Amino acid sequence: MRIVGRGMLFVVVLAGLLAAGVARADNNPNGIAFRAVVWFKGKGNITLESIQCDIPTVTTAIGDGVFELGLWNTFGFDTIYFPDINSPFGNPCGVWLELQNNLLNQAIQVDHIALQYKILGARRFRQFVPARNGFPIACRQLRNDTIFAGAVINPINSTLDQSGSGRPNVTFVQMLPFVTPQMINCLRAQYAPLSTDLFTSLSLVIRATVFGTSDTGDTFRANPIRYTLNLRHSCGNGRIDDGEQCDPTAPANACFGTCTGGKCSQSASLSCTTDVDCVGNCLGTGSTAECTCVY
Repeated sequence: MRIVGRGMLFVVVLAGLLAAGVARADNNPNGIAFRAVVWFKGKGNITLESIQCDIPTVTTAIGDGVFELGLWNTFGFDTIYFPDINSPFGNPCGVWLELQNNLLNQAIQVDHIALQYKILGARRFRQFVPARNGFPIACRQLRNDTIFAGAVINPINSTLDQSGSGRPNVTFVQMLPFVTPQMINCLRAQYAPLSTDLFTSLSLVIRATVFGTSDTGDTFRANPIRYTLNLRHSCGNGRIDDGEQCDPTAPANACFGTCTGGKCSQSASLSCTTDVDCVGNCLGTGSTAECTCVY
């Protein structure tokens, strides 16, 4: 009898939450009323010359949630911030968060998004990079950040799809920037000097929590949702890895080519008159252009 009674009580409480949005610390258990669904990216047409991205909808969105970049650059494109809408290798169409409002008769106004950062496995490098709570002490002032984003999400029984998401109670918000230039620079200063024998990929885990206000003035906190950005660090290991044009310690010079028809064999973007114009040098470690060819 008590089990049945508890189930009935839960139904009554849930109905009250969805209809009225009662303002309590637990007014959104597990994101029932205000939900952060999952990370997505929009369809894109991305080339080295241009970037065209579509805003995702519930029918066209492509799953996101994990991405990789070079700690310094990716194929010569500097790692400045993330996502980088100007870089073909910086996930320019990605890091869109789907938000869902399951209240009846009440819209939710998104106020801000709280971000918390953590280095996965930071304890492994404590001998070289002092850390606390999974984050470098030298970067501790950047461990928490906030994005202020204005968006209105209509109630679940609305018929107006004002965001163009494909559903009235759903909207997509792109995190710009999700990882700031200050964060990239600080992590680079701490981890880039370490040898590639110690690590080749740094996993930055970001937890995002969205806060919003309903039409009655009640504050809702959505369920936290995580994203992982892997920052590669492989230049100088003697081989050419994904994201690199060359490696200064590799046995062969990847920056060497021949001139044919006015273009260098290793890259059609390089113009030439003789083979000498197609012989370049590979930049060493420790700069934004590491493991790229210079002619």
